[in-house]
Amino acid sequence: MITWINFLHLYQPPTQSKEVLDQVTQESYALLPELMRRYPRMRFTINFSGSLLELLETHGYHALLEEYRELAADGRIELVGSAMYHPILALFPEDEIRRQIIMHTEMNRKIFGDAYRPKGFYIPEMTYSKKVADVVHALGFEWLILDEFHFPKGKPRSDTRYVIKDNGLRVLFRNRSFSKTFPPEFILTHRHEIEDQAIIIAHDGELYGHWHKDDKGYYEKAFTDSGITMPTVSEYLDTLKKEKEVTPRESSWESLEEELAANNPFILWNASDNAIHQALWRFARFVIKTVNAHRIDINYALARRHADRGMASCAWWWATRAQLVATSPVCWSPSEIEKGARELVVAVRTIDHLPLATRLKAEASYARLTKRIWETHWKIHAGS
Repeated sequence: MITWINFLHLYQPPTQSKEVLDQVTQESYALLPELMRRYPRMRFTINFSGSLLELLETHGYHALLEEYRELAADGRIELVGSAMYHPILALFPEDEIRRQIIMHTEMNRKIFGDAYRPKGFYIPEMTYSKKVADVVHALGFEWLILDEFHFPKGKPRSDTRYVIKDNGLRVLFRNRSFSKTFPPEFILTHRHEIEDQAIIIAHDGELYGHWHKDDKGYYEKAFTDSGITMPTVSEYLDTLKKEKEVTPRESSWESLEEELAANNPFILWNASDNAIHQALWRFARFVIKTVNAHRIDINYALARRHADRGMASCAWWWATRAQLVATSPVCWSPSEIEKGARELVVAVRTIDHLPLATRLKAEASYARLTKRIWETHWKIHAGS
């Protein structure tokens, strides 16, 4: 008997095009409730990022969202908390962390109503820090899901409920290697080699349908297999009898030992030797400070909205210029970086009453940043 805890993270950046949104929705987001109708034994724990819900609502996917609301109300899926626009929370001050979490909660309640009853919390990119955990706990959440890399020493046990020391949050650690597979196929083809009876998998939900097409019938095989149970995270945690305190390591779900040794746990978004990363952070801090200093401005709410959207992790991610695995593309897209930077400068432009010197400083910073982005790009790709 195998217990499969399946956590899905569904996300699109706030600047995503309608064309891409439509494609991923048809391939993935519409597929999941269809599979759940077809296979009544399927159960998921799902993080619906606030930015994705905002996009789906804006573009008229009301019937699809209602399907998810009904599944949540029926207990087929468990919804969890997160941050509205998918920022790297560990790299922001506490007031910004709290703001993003509250916005996410409000958006989910708007869409799902009383069916949104989150006990758990997903940190974008699993970028854990004690500061983030303390804010999450203070806002009333009961558990986090993290990567096995966050575990301080050795491997976490699947039969133990871990509790963060001096905090009280329960924590579940995913199996990283299993989470990088196509789970229905992997579990069925390796079930006799898997030592743990409980398989904890957490990954992007877009794997279902968008990134992976099931052309071998593994949905049917896995989701009708009577030897596989699929509890939600909260249900699974409630079954565990053993409990142990733990102090998770500050890192992400992609972190490596050498990055921690170099004291750079969030290198994919804040590499000290990445000039674009550092320029983006300087600009983001300046914009947040500027916007927050003008709370009584007639356009504050709109300016703040642009600033919030500009904090989405994608701009930093696409500036990484790293290749995470041999088969993946290099994480570099000047257009995606520029989208995030533009949200930040528009936040400043939106403020009605602002000293000219502040406006010019924002424009100069934005101009330098975009110049650096495209100079970097063409130095690498000119003539290619």
